[in-house]
Amino acid sequence: MKYYLTYILFLICSISFSQNIDEKRDILIHNLCNILSKNKNLNDLERINLVNQDVSLIKYFKVFSKDEIQAEEEAIFYRFQKNCKEYTDIIKKFSEKNNENWITLENLPKSTINDKDYNLVKSASELYYFDYEGNKTIVKIEDNNWIEYFIDESFSKLKLYWIKNNDFNLEFLESNNSMKKSFSRKREIYQYRVLSKENNYYWIASYTKDLNNIVKFKLYIQ
Repeated sequence: MKYYLTYILFLICSISFSQNIDEKRDILIHNLCNILSKNKNLNDLERINLVNQDVSLIKYFKVFSKDEIQAEEEAIFYRFQKNCKEYTDIIKKFSEKNNENWITLENLPKSTINDKDYNLVKSASELYYFDYEGNKTIVKIEDNNWIEYFIDESFSKLKLYWIKNNDFNLEFLESNNSMKKSFSRKREIYQYRVLSKENNYYWIASYTKDLNNIVKFKLYIQ
């Protein structure tokens, strides 16, 4: 009995520690994003330097060991992209803005897909898309779960909800992919729209609730 109580206590402490780190990371990112927002009069390199030199960032990393720092840096990098438009805009300037599979949009387009093609993609059990680096990601739909399988054999699991007007939402559940689990938190919702069918693929729009970030990507039926 003592062993089981100790084990349960260990699990509770581990979960609490993980949640605490997630909250601290999001608070840090919020503060760093404010630095970028308040210094738009400076060039992008100067703004990034202000972030890198911020005292709160330096203090934050003091609690991590040398072995933990790289993983935490990656977690902040991915989460920063999700939660800070100012940071995402800077990254876009230093990287290729568009490729053939992912295109940045200024406005959210209306769907022009017909009912037949819409029902085909809605009823599909296996799909795939190419990520921004060109790697193929397999998507399997099982009991309204959207499960993604990546090139490194990791996965992400999300709950699929079909919405009216050819829109659908994905609710993040879990992942063992280093980028995806850093980018998302459990129960976070991602919004999508089926735009059109072109040849052998569908254009899907991914957008944030405030419409600050809108991209479209190609989705294929396997």
